[in-house]
Amino acid sequence: MTVRLDMEKELDTENPVFIEGLAGIGHIGKTTVAYLADHLEADKVGELYSHHFPPYTIVKDNKTVDLLKNNIYQLKRDDARDLVLIEGNAQASTPQGHYEVAAKIMELVDEAKASEIITIGGYGTGDVVEEPDVFGAVTTEKVKDEYSEHGINMDHDVGQIVGASGLILGIGHERDYPGICLLGETPGFLLSDPKATEAVLQSIEKILDLDIDYSELDEKVKESQEVLKKLQNLKGKQGQDQENQGQQDLGYIG
Repeated sequence: MTVRLDMEKELDTENPVFIEGLAGIGHIGKTTVAYLADHLEADKVGELYSHHFPPYTIVKDNKTVDLLKNNIYQLKRDDARDLVLIEGNAQASTPQGHYEVAAKIMELVDEAKASEIITIGGYGTGDVVEEPDVFGAVTTEKVKDEYSEHGINMDHDVGQIVGASGLILGIGHERDYPGICLLGETPGFLLSDPKATEAVLQSIEKILDLDIDYSELDEKVKESQEVLKKLQNLKGKQGQDQENQGQQDLGYIG
């Protein structure tokens, strides 16, 4: 096995939007797409496995184990565009693996005859912000103009997108798929960042004309903000200690 698709059902969508979000910084991509799949009650149709994923298993609450994988869903909508979603708890751990996994995911995009690609990730800034931004990178200027009305920040300093979110968008561009990568602004030191996830979900809600219930996320946002406040206080104390130490050292030298 290099990369394997196990499809339980055939894709049965019409010109869907293909949405990708895998494990990464702040788990923003995975958490966003998993939240969508759950709350929209999308139909799980398959799984993607690869020996390029890190070499460990997940121990579940009932103490059984699962290999790392990406889950594939579809959602048919009568009054809006259909969706195909892929989310998972792993990305490849080597450059070759990233390209092979992205190529396999693009086979799904081609098979689904997707009308558009949306990839989701996080952008670590090292700073804590009250209201995280959502940065966008697009395949064409035309796509950029189309997304300008959704409150996505295109005026940013993001220079590269590492991993599946960047590669899928890049390969999609070569194959003439319109697409955008949404990057939730995050400090970069949180294992999970629900506040940034919520910001990305709000952008997707506008793009896809969805009605998302955020109640399950709100409590996690509150908890994460309390953690960030403690970290900021600790950082401020450390900075003051270093300043005091520096003053003492200067006094000694003078």
